[in-house]
Amino acid sequence: MSDVPPPGPRYLCLSDLHLGAAYSLLTHSDDDGRPDPATASATLVAFGQALRQTVAALQTATPGSPPTTLVLLGDVLDMGLSPMGDTAAGFQRFIEALYPAGAPAVFSPHVLCVPGNHDHHLWRIAQDRQYLQALDSAPADLVQATPLLAGGPTPPVPSELLTRLMRRQPQLADATVSIVYPNLGLFHEASGRCVLMHHGHYVDSTYTAMSSLNQALWQQKPPPTVADIEAQNGPWVDFLWSDLGSAGATGQGALALYEVLRDAAASRRFTQRAGDEAVRLLSATLGISGQSQTVKGLTVEQLLRALLDVTLGRAAESERDADLQVISSDGLQQLVAYLAGPLKRQLDEALGSAAPRVGATRFIYGHTHKPWQRELPVPGYAMPVAVYNTGGWVIDQPTMGSSQGAAAVLIDEALNVASLRLFNDPLNGVMAPVHAADAASIRPQANPLREALAAAIEAQADAWQQFTQAACSAAERQAERLLDRFFTPGQS
Repeated sequence: MSDVPPPGPRYLCLSDLHLGAAYSLLTHSDDDGRPDPATASATLVAFGQALRQTVAALQTATPGSPPTTLVLLGDVLDMGLSPMGDTAAGFQRFIEALYPAGAPAVFSPHVLCVPGNHDHHLWRIAQDRQYLQALDSAPADLVQATPLLAGGPTPPVPSELLTRLMRRQPQLADATVSIVYPNLGLFHEASGRCVLMHHGHYVDSTYTAMSSLNQALWQQKPPPTVADIEAQNGPWVDFLWSDLGSAGATGQGALALYEVLRDAAASRRFTQRAGDEAVRLLSATLGISGQSQTVKGLTVEQLLRALLDVTLGRAAESERDADLQVISSDGLQQLVAYLAGPLKRQLDEALGSAAPRVGATRFIYGHTHKPWQRELPVPGYAMPVAVYNTGGWVIDQPTMGSSQGAAAVLIDEALNVASLRLFNDPLNGVMAPVHAADAASIRPQANPLREALAAAIEAQADAWQQFTQAACSAAERQAERLLDRFFTPGQS
């Protein structure tokens, strides 16, 4: 192995921070569990210090390494369930922790954001801005996806909200946050290596319900492109989560719905009641009987119940049944289908004549709140795809799960990838220490980035220990609050 140290990390990916929400470990809460994002949480402060020290150590090992670009891989703002003011304040605390005033620049002031389901509204804002700009030329319709590859000829779409929040820091007057959606890709010309990134909501059947409905009612084929997926399901994502946090009592109802959907038994009861109500409303408002025939001999009532059960009930149940697994069999099947179909098609179109040269491919996503890394055989790719999940920063159920937790994923100039495994939920009061990992391979290969990251973590052991203690304490406090909220004496 070469004695030349690898370049410092070019990108660092984080997802599912859910800033502004009380159930996020990165949001400060008062003694009653109410979010207080005006104050930085102990977990956020400790994380910012340890992360900055570790990334700076990696950069210092190679003089001349540029600041690392943050990739915010969705659900960074909890816009779906938290008021806008709370999410904005939470984002400011996050920026202050990673870009402290008077400190050396570790992270680039130019940030990339790939929205998820909880902050899908960021894409809607960017989408509208893009359309308004096109009015001066030849507008057609809303753009459903941005170009895949970073650094291409198409100028990025700015997020005015996140950019303005960053610029409130005096040293970040020229900062920018650019929206890329729904996928972001990197390609290394010399080696053919490729890194693909997506929040993960479109590998979850809950968020592709409209495509399922189109297939069931009109026998349409699955959407072939990422733009088709967004066109069919984007409004559904907005309806579910994207901006209910500012809706007062309705927003609180959305939070209750979210908690129900995280519990398999409650979710099944919810879908049954939702089916009853949907049939009643159809009859009362449109005069459509639940026994009316639709397709293939199915009645309206049967079709509605089946769709609700498949998109909401069984999706939640399958993931809850897989509590000790990082991904269910259904989830794995959907992941492979997305990689092999719409995402591979977008990659081939972006690379053109260079597409046959794609070699080792990495895929980074979040959404599931379960960090993991593994190689998977995927049709259409010359080699197994190394999959990395960034996990999530929330305690949203009153029981701990050993598979739940958070990670950050680092990418260097040569597109080596390594996972900074930050934590898993504490078990019996113990949280596993921070460590470096990469996707296990049947073809053992050197990964200089993982080796350098492991050494940097060890050198910053005290800072990471403080982070682990803060995260463990915050997770246990939140779990206790949820137990107090859900547990009623005398009920089984």
